[in-house]
Amino acid sequence: MTMTFTLTRRAVVGKMALAAMLPAIAASPLSAIAATSTPKPTPEEPATAALLHTAFPHARLDAAFYSGAAGRYLAEIAKDPAAMAEHRRGLALLDGSYIAPFAQLPEMVRRSMVARYDQEPFFKALIWRGAELIYRDAAVWKMVGYEGSSVEYGGYIERGFDDIDWLPAAGGAK
Repeated sequence: MTMTFTLTRRAVVGKMALAAMLPAIAASPLSAIAATSTPKPTPEEPATAALLHTAFPHARLDAAFYSGAAGRYLAEIAKDPAAMAEHRRGLALLDGSYIAPFAQLPEMVRRSMVARYDQEPFFKALIWRGAELIYRDAAVWKMVGYEGSSVEYGGYIERGFDDIDWLPAAGGAK
């Protein structure tokens, strides 16, 4: 028995629109209810949140936002003992460099510490995943002026991106 599967353009566009809406669904009140039942903060959370804030500084994002991102990151790497051990090793580097824990250091000192340790494996892992955790948040999209996916609005051409007058006309005609 042979099964055939046909995929129309309309079905593909519909699936793309659904995929584009997933971040908005994740930011719905249902996820807010789930977020209220988050586990108790780990000892690594303050330093991880401070590290995320130092790496991705935005004046309009508060400490609670960075703490939430740090909590999600730590929950993910807690499933991998090697990743958690490497993260703890990196935080120990940061905490052991001065007389105060990394999270309590002034911003300028934290920036210099990040520059010093930015090639460490723990930092690279945090940057890759931290960027996604921060910039997938719809609140951050509004803050930086990103309107989100254009698929459900018919694309970008009819939304102010059709003004490329610097591009020569087709065929070289002016």
